[in-house]
Amino acid sequence: MGKYSDYVLISDMDGTLLSSKREVSQENREALRRFTEGGGNFCVATGRTPEDTRQFLQGIEINTSCVFFNGAMLYDYRQDKITKAVTLQGQKWRDFAAFVVENFPDLCTQVFTAEVCYVVSQIKLEDPLWERATYEHVFCPLSEVTDKDWLKIMVHGEPSIIRQMAAEAKKMGMDEISNNFFAADVCYEFVDKEASKGHMLKYLRQLPENRGRKIIAQGDYGNDTYMLQMADTGVASGNAHEDTKAAADIVGVTCDEHLAAYVIGLIDRGEI
Repeated sequence: MGKYSDYVLISDMDGTLLSSKREVSQENREALRRFTEGGGNFCVATGRTPEDTRQFLQGIEINTSCVFFNGAMLYDYRQDKITKAVTLQGQKWRDFAAFVVENFPDLCTQVFTAEVCYVVSQIKLEDPLWERATYEHVFCPLSEVTDKDWLKIMVHGEPSIIRQMAAEAKKMGMDEISNNFFAADVCYEFVDKEASKGHMLKYLRQLPENRGRKIIAQGDYGNDTYMLQMADTGVASGNAHEDTKAAADIVGVTCDEHLAAYVIGLIDRGEI
């Protein structure tokens, strides 16, 4: 049994594990190396896809399943296998996507499956996030993807227009079947009611390699808040949204000050 054998550390990516330059610092890498070599289990929880996330984690040991698509998928890099997926079931989701495409043409509307991001907007809108992402995106009419297994719907655009769309979604009863939230200032996502980073923690706990371990979660934004609440110890980055800080047990340093190394330091000192 190693020094960290009683712990699982799960980290959000953007604004948390990644610096403002979108890289994992050498300080974080060295701390995570000590953590996993000492018996700790490390994984990430992100709105990104497994393939898009992989580029940032080269040289870092991931020794338990990770959370992707903001809680719609649990995926094991070691086996290249989906551990659990929560898809958007039923006609109401298809009708809602059609409503957004029809009534909010200035939003870049995207439907994600496990393999592809389908851009179903009426006009060929671009999402600036694609410049930094590696997942495949395909432009096509919504009618071509209605029979696929959807993991999430994401829109990108002006926050004022997104808020109008979210208000209409509430009128349509989407709150009854979805978790929906700003994942960034200009990105809004819809996943199933039983899909979130926080929801996936209960499945993460049940995996054989994690049973009996204390889960420490770190994050910075609204899509991380429930995860921090569901963890044994929730740590918000110093740059986190104020609501996320309020939900955390600990407010740590910023993502540019090596948050993962800070958290592992707290374990070293017996403060977690």
